[in-house]
Amino acid sequence: MAHFPSAREGATAVEFALIAMPFLCLIAAIIETALAFFAGQILDNAVSSAARQLYTGQFQAARSTDPAPPPNTTTQAVALQKFKDALCNGRVTIFSCSSVKVDVLTMADGSDFTPPNPIDTANRAWRTTPTAFGTQYQNPGSNQIVIVQAAVEFPVFFGFLNPNTLANGKRVLQSTVVFRTEPYQ
Repeated sequence: MAHFPSAREGATAVEFALIAMPFLCLIAAIIETALAFFAGQILDNAVSSAARQLYTGQFQAARSTDPAPPPNTTTQAVALQKFKDALCNGRVTIFSCSSVKVDVLTMADGSDFTPPNPIDTANRAWRTTPTAFGTQYQNPGSNQIVIVQAAVEFPVFFGFLNPNTLANGKRVLQSTVVFRTEPYQ
């Protein structure tokens, strides 16, 4: 027992055991952050590309020949779904494109407007009031200010490293684009 404090057999194993867990947690956090950043960039690029169709009036012109919406569906709901399709068309994503929520809002010139947060922070869920997020489409006209706001749930692999997640344990990736449409005809 007297030689125990000076014994060095197994010291490397004990030191590795003390360092391994924090080191592996750090590696996991780096990988998860990199995946979320990459998915966020994909969402930003998709929103910018789809919003460009609104910016030039190309999306509105293509919709002008749409047939009447099916029963129990509004023209705005059909337009919003077509915009979501344009957002996801031909893209490689690492999130579920069908679960992307989008709002397209217009605003008057000179008005001060901050779009509401897509997340209800009290419930840690998608916003339902004053309107449910992902259900609004206001058809932009020529030379009008437009806000396109998109968000999607993204899985969290190490929940203890991400305290600010939704109640279902996922994080939200969000992208917002604001522009004035071209004076198209």
